[in-house]
Amino acid sequence: MTLQINATKTWKLEELAQQSRPARKFDAWVYYCRLCDEVLMASRHPVEGKGVQAAFDGVCPGCGFGLGDVMRCEYTQLPRARANYVNPKYLKAALLAEPPIQIFETTRPRNARLSAEEQILTTGIEKLDKLIRLTTGQFVVFHGYPFSRSLAELLCVRAQLDHPIGLNSGAVFIDGGNSFDAYAVSNYAIEHKIEPRTALSRVHISRAFTYFQLAALLTEKLHSAIARYHSRLAVVSDITELFQDPEIRDEQEAYRVFQRVLRVLSAVAEITHSLVIATSFRQNIKPFETALVQTAHTAILAEGYGTLTQFTLAHHKSLPPRKTSHREDRTDQFLEDYLGG
Repeated sequence: MTLQINATKTWKLEELAQQSRPARKFDAWVYYCRLCDEVLMASRHPVEGKGVQAAFDGVCPGCGFGLGDVMRCEYTQLPRARANYVNPKYLKAALLAEPPIQIFETTRPRNARLSAEEQILTTGIEKLDKLIRLTTGQFVVFHGYPFSRSLAELLCVRAQLDHPIGLNSGAVFIDGGNSFDAYAVSNYAIEHKIEPRTALSRVHISRAFTYFQLAALLTEKLHSAIARYHSRLAVVSDITELFQDPEIRDEQEAYRVFQRVLRVLSAVAEITHSLVIATSFRQNIKPFETALVQTAHTAILAEGYGTLTQFTLAHHKSLPPRKTSHREDRTDQFLEDYLGG
């Protein structure tokens, strides 16, 4: 057996299986971090999950998260040269490649949820709150303009309310479309009897101006920002805008990065047990829209018809598609008037 050990090169999950020409492939068990896609090891035989975690001191060498939360195992087929691999940052894991070790305990299934109490964030829009519960541990997508834009600021304020209608938490706001509206936050704060400066101080904003910057913020900084600010809510505003820049030369690469960003957002929601919400103002932008719906735990389409907004639950892990309608009321009237003016 030949272990692939390189003093500098590490592999990401999707890189491990890439090969220019198809060749004979072998059964392999790949242990990797679902948050940053760093491959820990690949083995021609299964290895006990706890053993892999111990060999890496319980920490992902890529992102620093505890492997008990982020490590996954995937059975696949790989070329011979890559079917036995150990991350060079922890070469002692090569000892695990000695066959065979019986599996006593495997890693957590891909879609496993952390055992923590769910908390609910309400929108204050009765029809929408009846249509779907926004709970921590979820990655939720809202499509539609202008409602999705006004909703982002509204939820940043309502997250600061106490249970059971809020999360008693500030928010991390990643502005992907240069759309954050401090005026809206101030007005929502007044409406919810919160001092505007206090409300604004609890919304922690980062802006991106290229899709590379946005991807770096979301894949490298978001999880640590949530921990730093003890936030239960993260909002990614206008997530598709920068990926649709007409000056992008390699559209396939942009789409590949977009897919990875979505996987990270789903993982961050589960691992940090926070509510991660992404808004997308554009519609009918396939394949981006398809990727959003397929990756999110919940996807909701908001379509405006004058003063009427129709909500469609487009995707949910356990609920069937359904619709409801809402007429503007006191909760979101002012911003819709402001945008309309």
